Amino acid sequence: MKILVNAIGIVDSGGIRVLDKLLAECISSNEQYEYIILLTKSNILDHLHNKYQNQEIFTFKQLEFKNYIHRLFYENAIFKKLIAKHEIDLVYNFTGTAQFFLNCPQLVKVHNLLFYSKKLDRQYIKKSRVFLWLKQVFLKRIVFKIMLNQSKYIEIQAMHVQSHLSDFINIKNKQLFIKSDIEVENYSFDEPKKYDFNKKLKFLYIVGPHFDYMHKNFKEFVNAMIEIDKLGINFEINITLSKEQLLESNLWNNALNSKTNFYGYIKDSNKIRALFTDNTILVSTSVIETLGLHVIEAIKNGIVIITPNEYYAIEVYGRNRYGYDLFDINSFCEIVKKFINDESGIIEKNILIQQEHLRVNEKGKLNKIDDVFKEVLNV
Repeated sequence: MKILVNAIGIVDSGGIRVLDKLLAECISSNEQYEYIILLTKSNILDHLHNKYQNQEIFTFKQLEFKNYIHRLFYENAIFKKLIAKHEIDLVYNFTGTAQFFLNCPQLVKVHNLLFYSKKLDRQYIKKSRVFLWLKQVFLKRIVFKIMLNQSKYIEIQAMHVQSHLSDFINIKNKQLFIKSDIEVENYSFDEPKKYDFNKKLKFLYIVGPHFDYMHKNFKEFVNAMIEIDKLGINFEINITLSKEQLLESNLWNNALNSKTNFYGYIKDSNKIRALFTDNTILVSTSVIETLGLHVIEAIKNGIVIITPNEYYAIEVYGRNRYGYDLFDINSFCEIVKKFINDESGIIEKNILIQQEHLRVNEKGKLNKIDDVFKEVLNV
């Protein structure tokens, strides 16, 4: 059987890691599938293409698009020709899109909740960014809703995604598959890191080029760091953005320059892993996440996380986490002070509990893409 994997639009580190895991699963499959994989042409994806291009089951096509209209045309008009030419049995829409006029079965993977969050909608309106909301969310939501409404098979990464989707589409006639995209065998977890609050704290913020989108809530991180500085706490910031990116935005505060290591985008997973060190606290301020792979990697690498007290965080990362109330800088500062004053041993214990939560939670999901393909193809 032949499967068309539509990975057009995957360009950030999180999506690339999930795609990498998918391709590894395809190779290890006992099923006789062949895959045509469509990618956006990008230097960031070159290493992934080079890694798998010699696998006989894969045929890669790297594409360039002028705009969303061009992409929409390609995914509908050109897809019909591709499916006929290669006798495709299934279209696996890895990036949440779907095609309008195909007779071929489609599986849609939803791993972006930007278009399915009422709370995020309220934040755009509260901050008087209605035009930006129309551009970044609403207009695209219309298209994605139409796509999902006609899609019978939907793959999601966590249960809370189903709840968000149900706020915008009727999911009663859908078949949803909750699949894990995370390696959770024991060997993939590190021991908890050591924390000594007589030494400098290291706040780690991992984010991609869309850091200025409302759902990333980046300004809250900046404001929180300014307040932490006022408390006299000795700290530094490690961030996966360049100094130029931040200075060109209106979200950064130059008062933090001397305390910040600007790493820019990091391709190498080993270099990312090197940031998970003793005395490091990963901070996530996201209004909404499907998983938040950067947070999961922090847990697996044995460091403390601070995340908002939102349902997605409780479900995915567990209750034994340091959480603050979203949009409340004082709440963030209090959790940092609580963290510093925690009794000896509690921090290590909480990291271990989070790691176990992650193991149990992910092992309760479908673990192989084969399990999904068989259901959709009825084989």
